[in-house]
Amino acid sequence: MKLIITDLDGTLLHDDKQFNGALLDQVLQQLDQAGDHFVIATGRELKWVQKVFKGFTDRIDIVASNGAVVKPVGQPAVKTMISQDTLSDLQHFLTESGPLPTGGLRTYTDSEMYLVDGMGQIEDTTYTFMQDLYGQIHQINSLTEVPGSVTTVTGRWDVKPEDGTDMMTRLNDSELPVFATTSGYGTVDILPEGVNKAVALAQLMHRINPGEAGQMVAFGDGMNDYEMLQAANQGYVMPNGTTFLLEQPEFKHVTEDNNHDGVLKTILSWA
Repeated sequence: MKLIITDLDGTLLHDDKQFNGALLDQVLQQLDQAGDHFVIATGRELKWVQKVFKGFTDRIDIVASNGAVVKPVGQPAVKTMISQDTLSDLQHFLTESGPLPTGGLRTYTDSEMYLVDGMGQIEDTTYTFMQDLYGQIHQINSLTEVPGSVTTVTGRWDVKPEDGTDMMTRLNDSELPVFATTSGYGTVDILPEGVNKAVALAQLMHRINPGEAGQMVAFGDGMNDYEMLQAANQGYVMPNGTTFLLEQPEFKHVTEDNNHDGVLKTILSWA
């Protein structure tokens, strides 16, 4: 059995966050006939994926929040959480070490979204989509006000993206029980310690095919895909991917970019 795994933004999704539904349906039929699984592995939260891929989610396994959430088809989601104590320590770390995010700091529970005041604003289109998805978006003064554990905290340093990269490094060098990664553009996803897409995909493989060996083929474009691409039997990098990934000799290159359905066309070419 194979897992055919794809990232979303910059990989499967077009720049306008749409995808070719007819082509995806062809891919799913092809993989189903072979007994293989199609997996979305993304930094997006589960609720976002389920809305965007409505009509397909009963045919697709999902790894969301960069690996903090694992949702096989027909099984409940399993989540790895950041505790409230860690959220408090994280708030202090971000506030004291600076610079603060300029494009928003947000987090989610299963049913609610929270934006931290004083950390910039998210894009209007993102705000509108999230408002439709979650209803009221709660403005809070601190992560300490979130009523429960969360899977991820996302900050964006959109004025100086290098500040986000620097913050990611400092978080990973700190003693906080978190792992920080980036999908680019100054965005930093802060996850529970030990979480990434590769770890989550190993968990997914075990849940859908316990006790049996399987293979993984993965597609990605950003640094939050690096561990996944390394762990796969074969990793494919998008032509619009980051320079670092494109320079790694062990990865193959997809011919067409995300706006021209490079992932789906590559899979169909294997038939």
